[in-house]
Amino acid sequence: MKVSASRKEITPKGSFFPCHLMGHAIRTQEAQGILDPLWAVSLLLEVEGVRLLWISVELIGLERDYTDRLREILSRRHGLSKEQINISFIHTHSAPEYEEESLFGGPGAVPGYMDFVAEEILAAAEECFRKEPREVRLYARTVEIEGCYGNRNGKEKPSDKSFTTLAFKAGEQVVAGAACFACHSTVLGPQNLKVSSDLAGFAARSLEKEWGVYPVIMIGAAGDMSNRLYRLGNDEAELQRMGSAVMSQVLSAPEREISLWKPEIRTFHFQETYQPDKARKQEQYEEILKKIEQARTYDEKKVYTSALAIAKKGLECRPFCLDLDCRYLDLGDLKVMIVPAELFSRFGLKLKEAMEASCPICWCYSNYNCGYLGNREDYGASFETAASDIPVGTAEKIVEQMIAFIRKER
Repeated sequence: MKVSASRKEITPKGSFFPCHLMGHAIRTQEAQGILDPLWAVSLLLEVEGVRLLWISVELIGLERDYTDRLREILSRRHGLSKEQINISFIHTHSAPEYEEESLFGGPGAVPGYMDFVAEEILAAAEECFRKEPREVRLYARTVEIEGCYGNRNGKEKPSDKSFTTLAFKAGEQVVAGAACFACHSTVLGPQNLKVSSDLAGFAARSLEKEWGVYPVIMIGAAGDMSNRLYRLGNDEAELQRMGSAVMSQVLSAPEREISLWKPEIRTFHFQETYQPDKARKQEQYEEILKKIEQARTYDEKKVYTSALAIAKKGLECRPFCLDLDCRYLDLGDLKVMIVPAELFSRFGLKLKEAMEASCPICWCYSNYNCGYLGNREDYGASFETAASDIPVGTAEKIVEQMIAFIRKER
């Protein structure tokens, strides 16, 4: 097994700053500073002659056409199939707008910024290929995080609190690393006007101090996961407190060596198109307006203001195509399901159980984002599915098909 790693900074500077931050419709001001730098991180893994390129980008999202173009470029340059390349994002709600037209109707990305990000993503990947890959062994650790994050719609609801690290070591030296956990990076609230990678970046910097290398961050099935019910505030001090509490548990957990074999890559595809009902979309819009008026906390008003912006667009009643292009990677002890969506945590737990692996990972927020895949019982009751075009019960149908697919491939 061989590995190389690299990263390039994508913090908005110069003509790209100030910018608007993406993640909260209620926040309309421009950013006023930089709390911590943003990175595009690349890891090139080779096992028995098969190479995988994993990239994490410290933004809230990326568009499908954008990542398709980058994967096509990297495929041509380095002889990889597009299926061997994964470009994910950490989903921080304190990073610059990435779309030309904002999802929430405000100003979009600063002109030229996403072209700059594309150049840095490619540069980070190119550097991985230029470097001499190191022979390594892989060490993993998984810990259940207590008292820091969980299902944001109720502590009693299903949640995936596991945090997994992957350290690729040449002797005692960590050459490259990755980490996966299922939690929104939303410690910093809409009042924050500084660019930040939030909780995911805090975790990455903590591991960099431990390992000497900055890891790829894989966000899991975090559609309904955050620290909303655990945090004591929404500012930089709370990010420090919460991040430290999470990472102290992670870094105290023991590592174990795991084995990889020649990667087997399989594609799971689901596609359906839905025609929204105009009367129902109007009803959704009015229901969300009522929830904003009745909001008892700022958090409730915040999230439903974002849902309202999406519901307003939904009044156009354009056909919605749910197109899930997922990847299942079987690497032996390590198995990875890549899902381009905000999957609810109960479904991530089911997928990981179906993998029957020593180290199963559900890697969401990858290549693009189809939106929330929420469960039937809570559908429409919380902001995640309040304005959804995806019919109730669809997530259960998709996950059942995914589980059957995993078991067949296994």
